[in-house]
Amino acid sequence: MIMRIALLAALLILTLSCGGASRVTPNADVSGAYEFVVTSNVTGGVTLVEANLAANGDQSRATGANQVQVLTLEQKIWYVNGVCPGSAPGQNSIASSTSGNSISLTFNEGGSAFYGQGVLTGTTINANYSISNSSCPILTGLTGYPPGTDSGGIVGNQVPKLTGTYSGLLNLPDGTDNAALTLSENPDLSLAVTVALTGPVDNGSLTFSGTAVGNIVFVSGSVNGQAVTLFGYYDRTGAYTKIPNSLLVFNYATGDTAGLLLGQ
Repeated sequence: MIMRIALLAALLILTLSCGGASRVTPNADVSGAYEFVVTSNVTGGVTLVEANLAANGDQSRATGANQVQVLTLEQKIWYVNGVCPGSAPGQNSIASSTSGNSISLTFNEGGSAFYGQGVLTGTTINANYSISNSSCPILTGLTGYPPGTDSGGIVGNQVPKLTGTYSGLLNLPDGTDNAALTLSENPDLSLAVTVALTGPVDNGSLTFSGTAVGNIVFVSGSVNGQAVTLFGYYDRTGAYTKIPNSLLVFNYATGDTAGLLLGQ
């Protein structure tokens, strides 16, 4: 009996001495609907990268318009597809790789790529990025910085489903209407939007369909025979619109602001 206890104690000591000093934190699973807030230390602009990430082990990825959307606020002007959209606007992707709590990020905005390194805590990502030799016009004519240079911080967080009804004035091809958009997000992240319109020309109820991409509503439909694609950013806290629970809507084809709808 004494010999058995001594043997167990020796095994325990051996296990602790070997494992305690070399313990590795398991790789985290980065998946689901995410918003990445990318803040430039150079221009002061904020780029919102919205993604539906799928994980495969320690790798995560999202690609294409139904999985990644980009919106930039630069000097009080909004840019759908970002202020540096690259040669293929809207063809975006994100890839991440984790090792323990460390994470590497690759963002591609329509052919314009940049990289980040940071830390994953729970589901929150805090990282930094740097860019050199960029051909993005806003970075090539900077004063006090080498041309094509940028750097800043990245904060990524999971976001809830997009649901609810949002109403207000909405600019459509036939004019400005009173609109109420009711969002219904499915488990596969597809999005159905019932659009109730009241206006000089547009009246009645329509159905748009598309995808929820992070905090982005990306849907298409027809209004009086005219195809319309709407790109809406849901501002939960009012950080950018100054109104919590609001939906900032853009005409995707033109990039123009179509309206600010308030949650009901």
